[in-house]
Amino acid sequence: MDADRERILNLPGVVTALLGVMFAIELFAALAPKGLVYAVYDAFAFVPLRLSFALAPQTVLSSLADTDAFGGDAQGQIAASLNGGRMVYLTLVTYAFLHGGWTHLVINGLTLAAFGAPVARRLQPARFLAFFAACAIAGALAHYAFHLLDAAPVVGASAAISGTMAGIVRFAFNPGVRLGDDGAMDGREAATASLSQIGENRQAMLFLVVWFGANFLLGAFPEATGSSEPVAWEAHIGGFLFGLLAFGAFEPSTRRA
Repeated sequence: MDADRERILNLPGVVTALLGVMFAIELFAALAPKGLVYAVYDAFAFVPLRLSFALAPQTVLSSLADTDAFGGDAQGQIAASLNGGRMVYLTLVTYAFLHGGWTHLVINGLTLAAFGAPVARRLQPARFLAFFAACAIAGALAHYAFHLLDAAPVVGASAAISGTMAGIVRFAFNPGVRLGDDGAMDGREAATASLSQIGENRQAMLFLVVWFGANFLLGAFPEATGSSEPVAWEAHIGGFLFGLLAFGAFEPSTRRA
């Protein structure tokens, strides 16, 4: 029997590796001392207020309160708590590997397996990782644009996964897409659709309408997912739009030609 047919999950290695890292981190969060877990999440989650402080520290201090209202000691304490150094820029990517619990991770893991695998097969590992990271950054910046002074940490791979879902729109509805022997989508032979071609494709447009509608509802009614915390739907939109617009730039030059 063919070895591929024996696999329970026939995922590309790069997707399996990403899932493995995310599950290992969540296992660490469940088993490690809480103080250490908090320190890790504090260091690697994306916090919009910290990015604002890194870009314009005095403006942030002025926005939080009248600088005449507190002395140097108070300002120093606030600055110390917000100063993440260069690490704050790395959190634009690292937040995607952290999750708010097993339910959050399982949902994202299943979505990444379903939608990330076809994109990974098409782009190959290095390009897929670059695409995944770029979508995560785009999602974080989209969230940041609406929450400049928000101190709430953002975690989860949803923005990056949204980018892979958008990437699929660029080829999944074109001729050449087929199901492999294991039932997985294989779009390596399909042409990349232009944005105008997507606009003329009813299936692609229906997918876009449903996706955007679902995310706006998710932002309005986060309790529908069983979460009591606000959903960073702006990050989803940012990752998706970047993936939709920039997907072709991550494909091999031969395919782009």
